[in-house]
Amino acid sequence: MLKLNKKQILFYERDILENVYFLLSGKASIYKMNEFGERKVIFILNEGEIINEVFLSDVTSTVTCEAFEKSTIIKFSKKDFIDIMENDFNLVKNIIKVLEHRDRRLCRQLKNSTYIKIEKKLAAKLYRLNREFGVKKGQWYFLDVPGVTVTYLADMLGCKRETLSRAMKILQNDNLVKIEGKKIYIKPDELSLFFKN
Repeated sequence: MLKLNKKQILFYERDILENVYFLLSGKASIYKMNEFGERKVIFILNEGEIINEVFLSDVTSTVTCEAFEKSTIIKFSKKDFIDIMENDFNLVKNIIKVLEHRDRRLCRQLKNSTYIKIEKKLAAKLYRLNREFGVKKGQWYFLDVPGVTVTYLADMLGCKRETLSRAMKILQNDNLVKIEGKKIYIKPDELSLFFKN
């Protein structure tokens, strides 16, 4: 079992991974670096999720994993995990389901990242974050993910902070988003309509 502090790296892109990692508690961020040294956040993983998808082959990791907050990680050697899978078909089915779900999320992200205005990309991302981390507060939903700031959202969408701030202002002016302190509140149904129109 591993204990990670916020922003501590579990593994880097191109590392050879000898273990299979699961997030026991906390949250982890999966990202890639572009040629300019900028992060593109792919996922924020929740407790209970498998972290690395590459464990059957000997290829290097395609992503970097960083603790998004204080987290506890459980690890199995690849060999031990494969032995467990050979004797537990339900585990195999659940791993496949998780990877299918992640694949669908990636496809949606690809669709949302091309030829769409940044404010619509932001609306789609906030809507998605709400599905995972939203807490209803009256007519608004609070994104209960400490650390998701305007800068972090820019990393998630692969754009500059200034560009993201302008997009956020558009959504705020349309009364779809409000920011109080460092807390982000949204109206998910209205954001969905905004994205689809």
